Amino acid sequence: MLYNVDDGHRDVIFDHFQSVKLDVIEEGTHFMISWLHRPIIFDIRTRPRSVPSITELKDIKARREQSTSGER
Repeated sequence: MLYNVDDGHRDVIFDHFQSVKLDVIEEGTHFMISWLHRPIIFDIRTRPRSVPSITELKDIKARREQSTSGER
């Protein structure tokens, strides 16, 4: 049986006799034995994330005050 691993994804193979194999499968089309192996596909793409900060404005004010007063 053939299966595809898309761009930005990786794959490990679960073998019913040997458990999870240590090889990481890259993108592309691969062959597996359907009754013996099961592919486990992971999305490894990074995504931008915004983390809100409560003290963000206070920090900016403090930096501006330090830079205008000449202190470091």
